Amino acid sequence: MKKLFLTIFILLSLSTIANARECKSGHVNGDAFIYSDGKKVKVIKGTKIPDPANKIIMIFNKGGWIVKEGQYSGECKNHIPKNLGKISGTKIKGKELVLMLNGRLHKAGGADGHKCGWKFKGAFHQPWYDCLMKDWGIPKRADVNKELINELVSKGTPRNQIFMSGLSCGGIDTLRHKGLHPDDFNATIAFMPNCWDRRPGTPLRKMQIDELKSFKKIDALVFHSPVDGEGDWRSNSIWMKKDLGNIPGIQWIDTPGHTGKDIVVNGKKCGIKDKMKGGWEEAWPEGKEKLTSEKKFIKIDKKLYKEMKKKGAGHQLVSYSCFDYYHPEIIKFIESKI
Repeated sequence: MKKLFLTIFILLSLSTIANARECKSGHVNGDAFIYSDGKKVKVIKGTKIPDPANKIIMIFNKGGWIVKEGQYSGECKNHIPKNLGKISGTKIKGKELVLMLNGRLHKAGGADGHKCGWKFKGAFHQPWYDCLMKDWGIPKRADVNKELINELVSKGTPRNQIFMSGLSCGGIDTLRHKGLHPDDFNATIAFMPNCWDRRPGTPLRKMQIDELKSFKKIDALVFHSPVDGEGDWRSNSIWMKKDLGNIPGIQWIDTPGHTGKDIVVNGKKCGIKDKMKGGWEEAWPEGKEKLTSEKKFIKIDKKLYKEMKKKGAGHQLVSYSCFDYYHPEIIKFIESKI
């Protein structure tokens, strides 16, 4: 009898791989399950996967203030599918972990600030923020996530075996979803969560931080960097842990800072191509009501600014192979929740 069950289990596993097609070039569009060996990426399009009751699905939400319709959910040969997709196929308590790209975030709509900037012939002042907030898409993503989660549940994957993850704005929206609707899915894995603009004291940051701090608990594993490098004001791990470090349920993992111009993880150079866009203190130029460019902000320490902008940014670290070192932490976290 045991041999029979083993044979059935092997056949089911082979069936999953057989249903996956190799992604040879271009982009991954729409919802898709991802498998990767670090060289080849295989994809199962849609939300139907063999033996769904024995799958642990980790949904990934991409970043950005807005995801436009038709915009790809992942790049076939690089970044998230190629690297984070390596966790797929991992067995956790007899069930198979699979990475899934959320391909429907465009339904949340949203704004990127450009339209409001043109309207006021400038930005970063209160009328610009008021205009932007009328079409702010991040709060609407919870409904989009719910739709995808409910679809997976209806096809046979237990809700407790579904995890939400995301990078940048995708990390923020999955954290707030877990805080608002804790029973929708198991837990969150957030990568470098931040989702605002670079103005010192920006109300967008305060709004998001205050909301996250209002939740009684957020079951989450959060990866962050002391050299995040995005332009978002005070978005690195030092400030994020200072503001969110006391929220019950959040486990923090700090990734390394710079070694020279690069980031080194467990002795392996990451080869970061993305350079620092922020991380130095800036000030609002005196006498200005609004600004027409982010470049108008005053760098407090110009020498530090010149040094830092030549160095690799940690914001996209999860997209690089050096981040493989942390995959066991993700798996351990998921195992602790199942």
